[in-house]
Amino acid sequence: MTYQQERGRGLPAPQALETKDLHDLEAAAELCGMHPEMILEYARADVIELRREGELYHLDCHAIHRLRQIAVLREERSMSLRSIRFVMDLMERLDSAEQELRVLRERV
Repeated sequence: MTYQQERGRGLPAPQALETKDLHDLEAAAELCGMHPEMILEYARADVIELRREGELYHLDCHAIHRLRQIAVLREERSMSLRSIRFVMDLMERLDSAEQELRVLRERV
């Protein structure tokens, strides 16, 4: 299991989930085991991004993966929203640094 998969509690990394499929709020809530209102709360806190079409909200696979990671932090680590936002930001920075390192290694 890669570090990236381990961080998501064994869930595939977002790259493995990448499709162009969008999930509506209800489907995303079911996939993540969260109440739709909680997903909206994370969106208001800028922890995830929602796409809006009219009155409907949609989430891509990357957002679904992030919500699953958030669920682990919330349920297993009892983190507050503020802590979750901080950790998710650090994880995003780490992902970027790992990607940059892979690119640099390919050049050598």
